Amino acid sequence: MTVEADILIKRFLQHIGTLIVLIGAYELGDVASVVIPLPATINGLFILLLVFAVYGKVPAFLNAVIPLYLGHMSMFFVPAIMAVWLFQQAVYDHWLALVLALVLTTIASMALVMWVSNTLLKPSPKTNSDPTDQSPQ
Repeated sequence: MTVEADILIKRFLQHIGTLIVLIGAYELGDVASVVIPLPATINGLFILLLVFAVYGKVPAFLNAVIPLYLGHMSMFFVPAIMAVWLFQQAVYDHWLALVLALVLTTIASMALVMWVSNTLLKPSPKTNSDPTDQSPQ
């Protein structure tokens, strides 16, 4: 086999592995939604987060492929845009409620992310790792 063929096979297997992980997380989230009253996609994200937290990092094959998928994320907004166009009279009728809901939930989610980040990412207390250092702590 040539080097190019090896690279193509490796990329193909990375994509297949990534799809298996993503579909598996979704399906596990679907099973978990019987017990946890959240959508399967959200449960799947929590399952992925838990697996990555236990593993300690995102696996290399996912790190190589996921940015390619995120580059095409905008196509997932097409159904939402079509729904707005289809129900534009309802949007006109309830524009204030929609704007308030969008603004308030955006502010609330940003505040929650800031709080969680500040809580989880606090610097650890300074420890003395140098045994020859005699300065008081």
